[in-house]
Formats: sequence, structure tokens, C-alpha cells
Amino acid sequence: VMNQVPLTVREAATRLCLSAASVYALCAARKLRHRRVGVGRGKIVIPPDAIDEYLARSTVDSMEAAPRAADS
Repeated sequence: VMNQVPLTVREAATRLCLSAASVYALCAARKLRHRRVGVGRGKIVIPPDAIDEYLARSTVDSMEAAPRAADS
């Protein structure tokens, strides 16, 4: 959605509890949706919902078995 204020790399890093270098690496690996604005290579900005998308994709389910109802 266009009305979202994009995050800077530092802001995204804070939300993800990562370093700015790690956010740059995620962008370079195309694992975190981002946009470049400005001249030259441009400044990287990250839509806030891209953080949620990344976290959803990188969530690992537990191997622990779900509790089962007692057999009757």
C-alpha cells in the first residue's frame, strides 16, 4: 500500500533485532523486499509490511508433537 511510510535500513534492523549490515545482506540476497530511491545505486527503503512478510517466511515450526486427545 502506498500510504505506508518506508523504513530506513537502520529502522528495519531495529524492528528485526539485527544489525544494519544484516539487513543490507538480506536485501542483497533478495530475501527482504525493498526499493532503491534516488540517484546512482540509490538509498534502500523497506516497506513496513515487508518486515512482516520476511518474519512469516522465516518462521520455523516446532518439531514438538501437538498434544493429542486421550485415546478411548
